Amino acid sequence: MRNGQNDTAEWQVAVVGGGNAGLCAGIAALQAGATSVGVFEAAPKELRGGNSSLTRTMRFSWQGSPFIAGLLRQADKDRVEEILAGRSGYSDEQYLEDWLRVSGDQVDVALIESIIRRSTDTIAWMRDFGQRWAPRPTPLPGDVPIVLDGGGQSLQDRNFDRFERLGGAVSYDSAVTGFERTADGRYLLHGSGPAFPAIADSLVLASAGFEANDRLRERHLGEAWRDVKLRGVPFNEGAPLTAAVELGADTAGNWEKCHTTPQGIELPDHMLPGQMHKSHGLARYAYPLGVVVNREGLRFFDESGGYSNLTYVTLGQKIQEQPGRTAFQIFDDKVVSAGSLPKGYVGDPASVTVSSIEEGARRLGIDAANLTAEIERLHADQDEKRLDTPPYLFVPVVCGLTFTYGGLSVTPDAEVRGGGEPISGLYAAGVIVGGLYDQGYPGGTGLMAGAVLGRAAGTSAARHAIRAREGEARVGTVAG
Repeated sequence: MRNGQNDTAEWQVAVVGGGNAGLCAGIAALQAGATSVGVFEAAPKELRGGNSSLTRTMRFSWQGSPFIAGLLRQADKDRVEEILAGRSGYSDEQYLEDWLRVSGDQVDVALIESIIRRSTDTIAWMRDFGQRWAPRPTPLPGDVPIVLDGGGQSLQDRNFDRFERLGGAVSYDSAVTGFERTADGRYLLHGSGPAFPAIADSLVLASAGFEANDRLRERHLGEAWRDVKLRGVPFNEGAPLTAAVELGADTAGNWEKCHTTPQGIELPDHMLPGQMHKSHGLARYAYPLGVVVNREGLRFFDESGGYSNLTYVTLGQKIQEQPGRTAFQIFDDKVVSAGSLPKGYVGDPASVTVSSIEEGARRLGIDAANLTAEIERLHADQDEKRLDTPPYLFVPVVCGLTFTYGGLSVTPDAEVRGGGEPISGLYAAGVIVGGLYDQGYPGGTGLMAGAVLGRAAGTSAARHAIRAREGEARVGTVAG
């Protein structure tokens, strides 16, 4: 809404970022009574959706087949028992155990517990405004056996549709480059384009981390991360996060770590919304079935250390630290002939199938002597021989960075803290929030945390804005 006197757009609630977290915040703000809610999206409309559009998994607590049946698209509701395959639920306690076991020690346990407790209700809330789920093709232990119907792109299309139907407005090509707090406690947003300047009673930051900013990556993650390829979109450069810290916001989380995954060597410099299937096709998560080595022919990761949905981030991080930023996954014919490898492995143009380990090493520039010795040591230590049946498949892999872990400290109501106390009118949701991950990442928690905190942020922001306007009205009445 434009102020005719100074041409500054005025909003009750401004949301920075049009990913799942931001749109959940916008929807919740409108449902909570805010009448002017604007989302500022850095990308053009045709590239909207953010990293949320490239995924499809949400990890949430659940009990009983009726709840899962209520989430499924109509065509699958009668198949719920088949889809569950004996699963009866996933408790808050198991969820928390999985999260803390994988994430590491330096996390905000109270915040994580709050997210988990609200996950079931938040999923039901999303179902009520149109989200639907479909069977998961090959669920691992701990996985919810369903994924978003149509994947992340459909999730985002439904989010945008619901937000706009409720009366929300989206400004595209509108990257927020900074903001400041005004004397009357509102937030003045700066950026390029006709959406700026803008002022809001409440501000929700849902603009992700600094994963697309090579300068900030190098500063916080280290020199090895300056040239990493992005598994996500190129719009998340961290300006709103930096502005919040400059304003006095407290930080949280491990600023030296990030979410990464092993990817095919054909991974481009970044991904774009709408490329979910390409992104999934490049995933290289079958490593527990084989052996992973670097160019020196040395193993640097325990492939049998857990299911890939709980270990792939650790492997991604370690790949970036290897010589040439490259590693190799090796499988024998027992695995390949059984059809155990996902489709993305089949026909990978960078892979080679060879009759001997030595030949594979020679063709891909791996130290053959070291590799042979490593495999001999592995077989001596384990009853099962992983690589003893030729031919052998060698698959080169690289690290793909999805998002950074360091972010803002928030309360369970998504209030941004400053000096240990909530900053009035400032909220955050999504991966701009720190304290959720330290080392590893339990699959499916990112979208879930974004939805829970987005909903909380939008609700809190709307209530603050409404109180602020009511306070202005009372002052005006007394003055009159």
